[in-house]
Amino acid sequence: MKHQPSPRSRGAQAQPAAHGATEQPGCAVTAGLPHRDLPLDALAQRVADELDTLAQISAGVQTALSLCHFAEHTDIEAIRGLQGIDRITQSLEDLGRLMAAVSGEMPPNVCLHAVPILSRLRMHELVTNLAPGAPPPVRQPETQGEIVWF
Repeated sequence: MKHQPSPRSRGAQAQPAAHGATEQPGCAVTAGLPHRDLPLDALAQRVADELDTLAQISAGVQTALSLCHFAEHTDIEAIRGLQGIDRITQSLEDLGRLMAAVSGEMPPNVCLHAVPILSRLRMHELVTNLAPGAPPPVRQPETQGEIVWF
């Protein structure tokens, strides 16, 4: 059965909501959770920020692999495969810039229902970062803890 989105999730104009939208009094409850509006322009900007962060992480992985001295002992095809990380990094950077531009071009006050959209994500950290009203994430370099190679 095909899911029929509500008029609001198809981009209809919603009640004005600030970028830090939170629960609205008297809103519907979905699966025991309060309804929360998610401004589409804010979501696009948060996705852009996440893509930028992932590009930085990917560049860090690329640098870390370059510092490893296994290149002279590794099959050339494996090395070529690892060069795909550079393409991933560049694509993430471009997609981040694209989403930031899309965010700036979207009309204000177009809202989506946050719960059904964010419930599709598996990573709790990502849900938290994209949720309405969430403060911008502050990422710290991981310098402590156990190191597990894959």
